[in-house]
Amino acid sequence: MTKYLSRKIKFMSLFLIIGVVFIHSYNYKDTFLTPTTTISEGFSLGAMFEYFISNGLAKFAVPMFFAISGYLFFRTFNFSFKSYGYKLKSRFFSLFIPFVIWTTLAGSFLLTISNFEPFASLPIVNEKIGFAKDNGIMGILSWFINSPAFQLWYVQQLIIFTVISPLIYLAIKYTKGIIIAPFIILWLTDLSFIINSEAILFFMLGACIAIFDKESFVLQKESKIFTVVITIIWVTINIIKTYIATFTETTPLYVSKLLLTKVSVIVGIIAMWLLFDHIVKRIENKKGLLLISSHMFFIYTLHEPLLHICYQLGLITSASTAAHIALYICIPISIIAFSVIVSMFVRKVCLPLHKVLTGNRSY
Repeated sequence: MTKYLSRKIKFMSLFLIIGVVFIHSYNYKDTFLTPTTTISEGFSLGAMFEYFISNGLAKFAVPMFFAISGYLFFRTFNFSFKSYGYKLKSRFFSLFIPFVIWTTLAGSFLLTISNFEPFASLPIVNEKIGFAKDNGIMGILSWFINSPAFQLWYVQQLIIFTVISPLIYLAIKYTKGIIIAPFIILWLTDLSFIINSEAILFFMLGACIAIFDKESFVLQKESKIFTVVITIIWVTINIIKTYIATFTETTPLYVSKLLLTKVSVIVGIIAMWLLFDHIVKRIENKKGLLLISSHMFFIYTLHEPLLHICYQLGLITSASTAAHIALYICIPISIIAFSVIVSMFVRKVCLPLHKVLTGNRSY
């Protein structure tokens, strides 16, 4: 991998993780957003603003993360027992161990605060640990299927992909990539069976680039004019989708929102990838961004369920549009800052612990 591509992926990943935080930051009624979610509040400027970002512009972040993961995984993968064994060993420490630790920490934290008001009354607390409190050890074991830190589903998917990586490699290699066709259909129709259709599709797309050695494809640059045009198209798509989401659900509107989301994801990935060609050199020496980028994993693992707890506490006494928007902006920024500070503290006090918690991402 070229130095430029490595640097670009690093900074892109930082912006992607910030995007993930804002995906989870929507604080109106429908907090769990899907491509077809309707804005229950109707034509509400506050809800529309948050929806435009959380269920619009930021939606490309997760599929792009999977594409990058697929590319990085398979660029050093060979179809051999040695290579497969190495990948299993490395992902055991970089994915499985952090997943178990952070799931346990999140669940234990929620169990502890559930004994105190006002936390005990929060929906996020009852939703995530109610089953564990009612079913004892079996309820606690269920955390490792449905983690209280629900963003860890991403890590779960990567663990599965690591286990089946030889099958993915063979399927892509000997079908010349045609194998992704049925996964495109599943993704377009929003259907998933254990393995998330979006996750496997974009992971395999990244794998295709690595397996067929198409680094030149991802390094291809476009003019500023083309980049601006594709960015405007991306923004426009999400404005239209947000407006449509204010209407009462009908089948045509449901299909429209679903298709607009899929198109937005593709166009958004292209737009952001091209935009970074024009900004990487301007930000690569920014000390603040360099600092934050070295603590991305803590931002990822810590932001939930803290984010929902803060929102639900903050909206207990006020639900005005101004309060919603203020919390939407301030709480994610505060939690990102908090996560960076915690990561810095742990790394300084006990570097080996930091390495375990981050899957050896202490760089």
